[in-house]
Amino acid sequence: MKKLIYVSLLFFTSIEVFGQQLFFEAYSAYNLTAYDNELYPDSKGYFPLGFKIAGGHQYVQAGIDYRQHLTDPEFEITSNPLLYRRHTFKETYYGAFIRGNVSSLPAYRFGLIMSAGMGYYKPTLNVFDAKDATDPIETLEYDKKLGYHFYIGVSAPIFRQLHWEIGYQYNLIDRQGLPEKNLPGYAANYHMIHVGLSGNFVFGNTEKRCRQVISSRRRR
Repeated sequence: MKKLIYVSLLFFTSIEVFGQQLFFEAYSAYNLTAYDNELYPDSKGYFPLGFKIAGGHQYVQAGIDYRQHLTDPEFEITSNPLLYRRHTFKETYYGAFIRGNVSSLPAYRFGLIMSAGMGYYKPTLNVFDAKDATDPIETLEYDKKLGYHFYIGVSAPIFRQLHWEIGYQYNLIDRQGLPEKNLPGYAANYHMIHVGLSGNFVFGNTEKRCRQVISSRRRR
């Protein structure tokens, strides 16, 4: 956590000194599990909610990302037909990313977005003993683990510097084992179909250049 705080302070200091563009985004996604675990052989869908903030050059920004689940992936455990168990996973993620925008005017025009990031994934396992149960019989807190993600998408303006964005992200995480519960470690990777709404703000020399380009094209 301390490392993330130091990185965040360095990030905002660098924006203050060198930044020419700020990016804010609220987003959700359709996530699909790709767990490498015999207990969870099927892919399950669920929805998160998150936000991002980044700053830097108009074509490349660095920033921070935070998200939590709105719904959780659920797995019915069928290894013992005489004992019903249902597992659900909550997760909190926080980390950093770098984002590139391939566009003639990133804050004002359509762009191809590419991003990569890393951060801490903190899962919680809830265990239920009936299909309609709402209260878990057991809750297991995993330690946070460092993971990585890679993203590609497109962004387009709705009104001035307000954009919608849609893209695909793959998350790579190794989830620790819990030997005392007879739960092995495994790769808890998952897919994301990302949909977001963002604000893109330019200032300084970048804002002047953008306005000059827009004005010159309008006069043609």
